[in-house]
Formats: sequence, structure tokens, C-alpha cells
Amino acid sequence: MATIKEVKRELRYRKWAEEIAECQSSGMKIKEWCRMKGISCNTYYRRLRVVRTALIEQTTNTIQPIVPLSSSAALQRSEPETIQPIPVCEKVMIRKNGIEIELPQEVSETMLLTLLRGLREC
Repeated sequence: MATIKEVKRELRYRKWAEEIAECQSSGMKIKEWCRMKGISCNTYYRRLRVVRTALIEQTTNTIQPIVPLSSSAALQRSEPETIQPIPVCEKVMIRKNGIEIELPQEVSETMLLTLLRGLREC
């Protein structure tokens, strides 16, 4: 069971992650966005580092071990594997329970994982 301190920290990190996502999707330079929001760039980058570190810690705690495939199963494949081109998208759309999030294609993996973790709890 999470302590009150842990819950407060999680809520604070979520808020920071939302702000970081807002900044990244605003199209503004970080310096301009921080000035508009009334926070220093140092504060923005510190929060970004904290959120990334927390996300890395969480994902390393939940990573499932890789199960090796036996060589006989790999040899049973009768058709050669073809590589399909990945379609190019201009934006990333996430929809869940009436919530719709539109992100730029350049959204960082960290931010995307943070948002997905938050949506999982919705």
C-alpha cells in the first residue's frame, strides 16, 4: 500500500509530466513556454530529469525477462520473412475512455510512456 508521501510524489510527477507534454506539443521554444508559465528553464529541466528518472526506475522494475525461442521453432518457419514499411504519421493519437490526446510525431519516448502510464490508471 502506498504511503501518503508516495501518492503526493506520484501526483506531483504526473502534473510535471503533463506540463512537459504541454510544452513539447505547444510548438514554442522551451524558454518562451517557461516565461509564459512563470517558471525558470532550470526548474523545467530539473522536473524533466526527475520525471524521466522516475519513469526509468518504474520501467526497470516492471520489465519482463526475455524468453529465448528454441532454434527448432525458428526453423519451422516455412515462408521467408518480409519486411513491411512502417507508415509515416504526422501525429500520434491516443484515445481511451473519452479522453483524446494528440501529440506531435517527435514526442519523446519518455513522455509517451508517462502519458500511457497515467491513462492506464483512468
